[in-house]
Amino acid sequence: PCVCDVDDEEALRRGGHGARPKAAGLSFDSSLEIRIPPSAPKARGFQTYSSAPDQPLLGVPIREGSLWHLSAQDRFEPVQFSLYVNGFAFCTADGLEASVSLSPFSLVRNCRFQSGECSKLKSFKVSLLEPDPCCYFAVRSSCEREADEERSDWVLSLSHTILLITDSLLPSFSVTCDPLPSAPRTFRRLLAGYLIHRDDSNTISVLFCELSAHSNAGATFSLYQNECCEVLVSEVQITEAAMCCDVVGINCSCFVVDTHHFASQTPSERKLWLRA
Repeated sequence: PCVCDVDDEEALRRGGHGARPKAAGLSFDSSLEIRIPPSAPKARGFQTYSSAPDQPLLGVPIREGSLWHLSAQDRFEPVQFSLYVNGFAFCTADGLEASVSLSPFSLVRNCRFQSGECSKLKSFKVSLLEPDPCCYFAVRSSCEREADEERSDWVLSLSHTILLITDSLLPSFSVTCDPLPSAPRTFRRLLAGYLIHRDDSNTISVLFCELSAHSNAGATFSLYQNECCEVLVSEVQITEAAMCCDVVGINCSCFVVDTHHFASQTPSERKLWLRA
């Protein structure tokens, strides 16, 4: 069995100065890894993108190196790993190749195996989309400290790549609490801004989201086509029974409201949404 490391902050402390300063050095609240069924309805009529993992990789590798890949139960094999701006590829010693494109909802975490030969390696996993199977990789070194540092470098590189993908989809817009004078339904606005919404396992959309002040038995989380708030796509009623939680991962900016999955521009912005 594989166990995810609870303290993902350790990887940040080792390399929080990574390729994306905007997300560097952030701390994360301790929380349980929660798997939520993707049962939210599809949203239509706005910018929609494919999040399928079989999309072509772009450009040339931004980092290459040797890792170990879990190819069968309790068996790692050496691979040549290449990280691209939108995903990764790896090749085995016998010439077999595989490539995976990442999305804003991909996750990367340190993990460890409790028994067998795998327990001797410094492992991490890349989750393409919860609750789908994960890709497991590992670092092997005679020096445990060097193995830890190399794993942290790979994990941070992958997490920064995911954040760059997220940032590339979102328009330039800062979260706001100011209502629109021309839109009375925004007068009770607490917080608003663009988020990425997971429509289904292969589709994501960019929506303008607005949290309104509590009224009666709950609050309303409105999803609009854009910041003009003229076209309402969907509404989520937040009550005492609604689940609002973050998704655990290194530099992760994903969170869940009821059965809807969202990704914000940065982990700190995710904290702001969840606190609101």
